[in-house]
Amino acid sequence: MVYDRAAAEQNVNGLVASLRRVHEAFAQPQWQAAARQHARGKLTVQEKLALLFDSFEETMVPSPELDPRHGERRLLTGQGLMNGRPVAVAIFDSSIAAGSVTIATGQKLIAHMQQAEAQRCPLLIDWDSGGADIPEGVASLDIFRQIFTQINEISGRIPTLSIISGLNAGGGAYAPVMTDTVIMIDGSMMAVTGPAVIRVATGEVVTPDEMGGPQLHAEKSGEAHYRVSDYPAAAQLARQYFSYLPQSMWDFPPQISPADKQGVPTDLRAIVTQARINGRLKRNASWDIRTFIDAAVDDGTWLEYQEAFGTSAVVGLARIAGVAVAIIANQRLVLGGSMTAASSSKVTRFLKLANAYHLPVVTFVDVPGFIATQAESEGQILSKGAALLMMYPNVMVPRVSVVIDKAFGGAYCAMDSLTTSIRARFCRHYGFTTGQIAVMGKEAGPFFTYGPDGGDAAVKEEQQERYEREYLNMDLAFEGNFVKPLEPEDLRQQLVHDIPPLYRDYQNYWRTLLHEMELVQQQCPQLYHELRYGTLRGLIHPL
Repeated sequence: MVYDRAAAEQNVNGLVASLRRVHEAFAQPQWQAAARQHARGKLTVQEKLALLFDSFEETMVPSPELDPRHGERRLLTGQGLMNGRPVAVAIFDSSIAAGSVTIATGQKLIAHMQQAEAQRCPLLIDWDSGGADIPEGVASLDIFRQIFTQINEISGRIPTLSIISGLNAGGGAYAPVMTDTVIMIDGSMMAVTGPAVIRVATGEVVTPDEMGGPQLHAEKSGEAHYRVSDYPAAAQLARQYFSYLPQSMWDFPPQISPADKQGVPTDLRAIVTQARINGRLKRNASWDIRTFIDAAVDDGTWLEYQEAFGTSAVVGLARIAGVAVAIIANQRLVLGGSMTAASSSKVTRFLKLANAYHLPVVTFVDVPGFIATQAESEGQILSKGAALLMMYPNVMVPRVSVVIDKAFGGAYCAMDSLTTSIRARFCRHYGFTTGQIAVMGKEAGPFFTYGPDGGDAAVKEEQQERYEREYLNMDLAFEGNFVKPLEPEDLRQQLVHDIPPLYRDYQNYWRTLLHEMELVQQQCPQLYHELRYGTLRGLIHPL
């Protein structure tokens, strides 16, 4: 074999050129930023977009002449398609100055939020921001105040969803909880300040999880409505969540063709009857209310909301006869279904979400009361319960309630009883014929009705049986037309019968209301301004 020096040199030169190109590529800021993100276990902005959207177009593209660390580069904005529907998106890039917010960053986010509302388009924000940019001082704080105000302006007008994908402190934590719904990814944080600041200021060593991790916010504070393990799960959940919501308050959620349920129907009467028998025998008389939910909603449509917080109540999104609905139910597996401060605030906030985005509310009532303990009193059970009592009467969307079993005292009043139906033509109230509506249950009711039992077990049992016969039934409720009789086996059929026509009537009412608001805007601009920023808004958070 003859050695070809020229060919060898050519090969070497080609290899050197290839290595030089690789070196130059690795030296590019975007590659270095991607490497830093991957080293931290994070995805790049582009990788996130690929998971979230079918297609994407960037808007407000920064000028190439801007400094690599310029505030505009710390936030990517644009619009993508989720299942064929446009969704506006803003993603903080923590590879640039930890995603801290400068004046330019904040102005870009505010303009994007305004654009999303103008286009009547849902908004998704991925938060991975250390908060206000320290070098810009008070101006950076002021721009965050403007961000908070703008989130408040769009609240209830377009759906807003936050994904918490990194460590968020200060304004980067306050802002997400002002949006409609928060998804937290394991390893992320929302806190007033970060662990490093705590260590410098106080000497205390804390972890991001301890300061404001997903478990804390999903189970204790309730600030995270969903907790997921990674970004692909967050992206899939975002797609599913938006599928139940309208593009804006001016639209209605998409409906799908109704379909019959598959398989053998659940025997709800047998569940209720067996629980009643078990209760008399001092055995476990619980059930999982999700069994009743699954029996009522379209197959495969149940999406629970805030599952780990306030667990004596269950709330979530579903479909009935193809119509997107909000489900609210008492969960007797937890505290017998008693309402706590946490479950009351959970239901109240979910009602605001449903009311803002035209989701009919279906309530399954099985509540022995508001829980009465010192801890709950300290946890504001009175104010949280009062907020729930005030919320149902202010709900405009159609409502259907069903008393599944127990409905006692003030908690029954709170859980969509007849007297809350100011807009009665959009409401239906039912009670299982096997249910119980009363001021008190049989544990305390006999004492206040018949007097002390003297510590005699036989007398106590006799009084409880008498109280149950005389008061713990549905006779008075049916006779007074407080609820209409419903057999347990007819639950699904009744909801399928009621929801679509109630929703059509509501849609016509809403269109008329919007038309009249346009007339008010033309003739009474000052009144319109008050209505625009007040009663009509359907705010997720109160003013």
